[in-house]
Amino acid sequence: MTSRRDEVIKLRKVSLSYAEIGRRLDISRERARQIIKGRPTSQKSDKLMLTTSGVAQLLGVHPNTVRHWSEKGILKTYRIGPRSDRRFRKEDMDDFLNAGEN
Repeated sequence: MTSRRDEVIKLRKVSLSYAEIGRRLDISRERARQIIKGRPTSQKSDKLMLTTSGVAQLLGVHPNTVRHWSEKGILKTYRIGPRSDRRFRKEDMDDFLNAGEN
């Protein structure tokens, strides 16, 4: 049985674009590129990162409050992607909650 990486490499060698490879293998073109470059998927780290609305739900506040706290440095924020979306580490939010309990 051929591995996914081998399939992607084989298709790339015949000059298919990442988008074409993605369509054939039912993956995104970005994932095809990551496979070729040997980069791991971000699925694991995504599970450890929360969106603004996810943090708001966790903390029981409005998303605008989370944005405000992020801008003030109260909550540590990571900016990702071309739109600079906010992401928050689950571990940081757990620490924030635990600090409030003490």
